[in-house]
Amino acid sequence: MPEDYVQRIIKVGKKSLPPVLTRGMEIDVNSAIIIEDDWRNPIITYLQYPTLPFEKRVRIMALNYFIWNGDLVRKSKDEVLLRCLGKKEYMKVMGETHEGICGAHQGGRKMCSLIRRYGYFWPTMMKDCIDYSKGCDSCQRHGPIQQAPSVPMNPVVKPWPFKGWATDLIGKIYPASSPQHYFIIVATDYFTKWVEAKPIKSTTSQEIITFIEEQIIQRFGIP
Repeated sequence: MPEDYVQRIIKVGKKSLPPVLTRGMEIDVNSAIIIEDDWRNPIITYLQYPTLPFEKRVRIMALNYFIWNGDLVRKSKDEVLLRCLGKKEYMKVMGETHEGICGAHQGGRKMCSLIRRYGYFWPTMMKDCIDYSKGCDSCQRHGPIQQAPSVPMNPVVKPWPFKGWATDLIGKIYPASSPQHYFIIVATDYFTKWVEAKPIKSTTSQEIITFIEEQIIQRFGIP
């Protein structure tokens, strides 16, 4: 094999973010070195030497990748080319995206979406972005804290059966039933937990009135 392959040294070029984020910020990943445990290694080796024996998993993964200008590139589902990054590189990308000059300390999922939009990829993007945002010291110190008021919960209590009902709608349901029912109206008695349900085609006021009259008032009395 060639000496450069044995040493596992592959030079990676330089890429900047789009102009909207380049006000004082640029992600520079010059001269990064692919080491032994880099996830890109098996794919790059297979693309360079496809005649060598490889695992089936590597051959299947390599179908979505190709080498362009010396970089490993992934073909996404929406036909966008994403440059593949190693650990040292994607840590820089996450740092600049989350807390750089133009970073807004977004959550993990938002970070992952932004990084993909910028044209970068690695297999554990979502998990790494979530872990990074959760471990951000500034986010933990200054992020909003949601706390429920410390008051006891008051359950709804009725003195006898069918005194009070809770009603709700389920839907819109796809596909509809054969009579074209898209919704279900449900009423539950607070005391006995008795349930009345009826499929309906639309959520008009007349449908609701008919249900209450026929299924509740005429059978159990006025609540």
